[in-house]
Amino acid sequence: MKKTDIYGIADRITNYTNQLDIITELMLINLNNSDISKGNELDHLYFLTDYIKQISHDLYNFSNEIIKE
Repeated sequence: MKKTDIYGIADRITNYTNQLDIITELMLINLNNSDISKGNELDHLYFLTDYIKQISHDLYNFSNEIIKE
């Protein structure tokens, strides 16, 4: 695979990471402003936002590993 292809792939992964971060922030803002009572539903939503953050972090690290090679 050409270096330019690798950088293009890494750039796309970084873009996806940024989009996931934005989605997570919007979800957290909505959760903090919501009227959902503390319960299982709210816990599940917070779990999903944490999971999205972890995926975003992993993608970012993967993108950096691609560039290093």
